[in-house]
Amino acid sequence: MSGKGKLSSKRTSDPLPAWRFVAGQVALTGINAVVGFALVRGLEKADYAAYSLAFALLAIAVNASNMGLTSAVLGLGGRVWPDTSAIRSVLNSAQRLRNRIGAALALPFAAYCGWQFPHLGVGALETALLTTLVLIATWVQMQANFYAIALQLGRAVAALLRNDLMSAILKLIGVLLIVYSGWPVWAVVGWIVCCLWLNYRAHVHSASPLLANHSDTNEAYLREMRTLVRANALRTLYWSFEGQITILLCAWFASAERLADVGALGRLGVLFGIFQSFIASYTLPDLAKARTPERVLHQALRTLAAAGLLLTPILLWAALHPSSLLWILGPGYANLTAYLLPFLLASAIGQLAAVAYQVCTARAWLSLNRYYVPLALPLQVLLIYALDMRRIESVILFAGLNNLFFLIFNASMFAVSWRRFSREVARQAAT
Repeated sequence: MSGKGKLSSKRTSDPLPAWRFVAGQVALTGINAVVGFALVRGLEKADYAAYSLAFALLAIAVNASNMGLTSAVLGLGGRVWPDTSAIRSVLNSAQRLRNRIGAALALPFAAYCGWQFPHLGVGALETALLTTLVLIATWVQMQANFYAIALQLGRAVAALLRNDLMSAILKLIGVLLIVYSGWPVWAVVGWIVCCLWLNYRAHVHSASPLLANHSDTNEAYLREMRTLVRANALRTLYWSFEGQITILLCAWFASAERLADVGALGRLGVLFGIFQSFIASYTLPDLAKARTPERVLHQALRTLAAAGLLLTPILLWAALHPSSLLWILGPGYANLTAYLLPFLLASAIGQLAAVAYQVCTARAWLSLNRYYVPLALPLQVLLIYALDMRRIESVILFAGLNNLFFLIFNASMFAVSWRRFSREVARQAAT
């Protein structure tokens, strides 16, 4: 490739001091948390139930239509970096394949939305508006994800963080005005979708120096991506629904009020999310670089212990003074005192399970992960059959047992993989 298609190091680097990155991430998390709590406090329960379902469906649609394409863009983009023409071809190929997947899923997804929203008491016109907005947001979010990867490859971290912060600030201002004015829930969803679109356009602008200006795809890239999609299709669809299972269970079996209660309690999960960046930034890199079984085990236990220590204060807060936590949610949720600690315990188990999975990911020890769906799905079906999902305590129990199984599975996957690694190291030492 000629120099014309290459990026100079000056154009690709966008240094950002670590403390500024951490401060920016904390600010971003805080703004999004304020947006969420403003919606919980400002919307009627029926409206908040519709809002919670809309964004649960958005998460499902984004993950289902992804099919591993973001990982493919990251891997292929890193392989051809810094060839701006080749990187653009990677992006174009992923977008074309993703649009085909999205088009195939759009009709059944829209039909599901058209059934599910009225089930919660949403009117026909509002159902059509919310369904349309969710479909638009799905496309916008996937496009933004692709360009965000280009920015990450170009080390344009400052631009990426700046775009996200500006979008979050706009979202906060609009949400506060809409809630104060008493506008309907579709206006809230519409404004957030507008902010997502503005964020996407900002990513496009910031990534333009990193990408050549052409619309060509590459058959070799498409072939690799199709192989990845075929290998991950069923598992991706399962994980898409798995990630929103509590909201979906309430939408299927319970009332709009119960869905709003579970969605509101889920907002408190943002308190757990704060420690995830710490775990990812300060413990997993050392774990990935460890060379001996003893060092790997030490780093893994240290990571899980750090996660446990960071989770404990929030659980103690919920146990000792639940009313102050529920105050954040507003007076409409003051009657959830009995469910707060069990819900947060179930969430904490899920956080530990996620950390255990990240530990395995850091070592690329995921070969046993193919057994998770065949093992977990029968358990989930049994729990749904045995529990009365119209009751909030049953939904919390389902979430807790499901997360506990995920934790046990990930811990077992690590243990088996660690033993294999230990035997391999011992075999190499012997020879």
